[in-house]
Amino acid sequence: MISKSSVEEFLLQTEGRNIVIDSRKVSAGDVFIGLKGEKVDGNDFVGEALSKGASLVFSDKPFDDQRVLRVDDTNEILIEAAKSILSKSKLSNRIGITGSNGKTTTKEISSFFLSKLGRVFKTAGNLNTEIGLPLSLLENRRELFSAQYGVFEFGTSTKGDIEKLVGIVQPDIAVLLNVGSAHVGNFKDFDELLQEKLSIFKSKRLSRAVLGGCDERLREFSKGLPVEVLLFGKEDADFSIVDFAYDKGDTMLHFFCDGDRFVRLRGIWSYGQLMDLGAAYLVARLVGVEEPSVFLNDYKLPFSDRFTVSILKGITVISDFYNSSLESWESAILSIEKLKSSRKIAVAGSILEQGREEKRTHERLGELLSKFDETVLFTRDMAINAASKNVKPALVSDSEEEIAAWLHRNVRSGDLVFFKASRAIALEGVYKSFMELIESA
Repeated sequence: MISKSSVEEFLLQTEGRNIVIDSRKVSAGDVFIGLKGEKVDGNDFVGEALSKGASLVFSDKPFDDQRVLRVDDTNEILIEAAKSILSKSKLSNRIGITGSNGKTTTKEISSFFLSKLGRVFKTAGNLNTEIGLPLSLLENRRELFSAQYGVFEFGTSTKGDIEKLVGIVQPDIAVLLNVGSAHVGNFKDFDELLQEKLSIFKSKRLSRAVLGGCDERLREFSKGLPVEVLLFGKEDADFSIVDFAYDKGDTMLHFFCDGDRFVRLRGIWSYGQLMDLGAAYLVARLVGVEEPSVFLNDYKLPFSDRFTVSILKGITVISDFYNSSLESWESAILSIEKLKSSRKIAVAGSILEQGREEKRTHERLGELLSKFDETVLFTRDMAINAASKNVKPALVSDSEEEIAAWLHRNVRSGDLVFFKASRAIALEGVYKSFMELIESA
């Protein structure tokens, strides 16, 4: 058990300092915290951190240097410090967001809407783990203390992750976007993954909830929640997408929320991002933004790695490297079907972290890929080969140069090329090589 005095000393010593947990990234004057991970114990790298100029080190192992402060458990003190910081904040609302897809997008749009009411604190980037979220609070505590609203992203890769994050933040508004197949390989089965996501509703402060209404499991679960519940989805929801289309590089959205509403969104939004907008819209309404859509003319999605559309020499090129799952493929295809093109070509890589579902996942992906006119499989990871059961690829290769050259020879003005794979597959290399060939032609 970490004492309150130890937590307060930790907070005092880290105030206004750059905090580092990777000894390789330590610079002079930094504070290094030796955290224990699944594979590496940061406490074993205290010496390296000191040699690089760390002014202060927290470790749970003894070390003969006055710059090293020993604590009982570095991981626990980080979490307790985050709880302490939040308890001192003046947040009137804490919003926790989780789901298999769309967490960061929903966090960003929600924060934008709430900024129309007052100052907003949001966790940085995708710092959504039991280490990343507390670090975000520690390093940005001044911003937190001046904020009225807090928006927090909860990620999970193993059982119990979300419950730990709920224990830190205790959100009063909990958002569950969807429960798909992302990370299913890290869980016993789909039901265990579902229960993991549902644990966001265990917050002691919970008073309102927003759930994805396209999933019947979530609809049924929501009926038993003893709090105000709002649903978003395609139909029979508090926010329903009626239709959408693309016009001159923008997105025309027709949705229903207390009446039909029409809005022009800057840039090309995918179907999945429009669903994320629905969740954020409901969060804003719950907090007190009377009509969030009036602010959307000023908003542009702040991402360059999620369904990013470029048009070069008459060719529409879409890159989507941030995340990959069957559900995100389905969402992307719904969007691509709305874009005009002569032919639609997919360049696909593996969906990772599927475990025992790996073969079945990629066979199903093959069914989805059959909706394209041509398919190229990037086999840096071999799991993608299972897609060939249900689609006949034009090319199968692990060479970035070979695929880029094939595309350059075969793609014509008016075509659409879609690149998607899990981030670790590094499909960006193929995309960049192809774009360079187009530009130099």
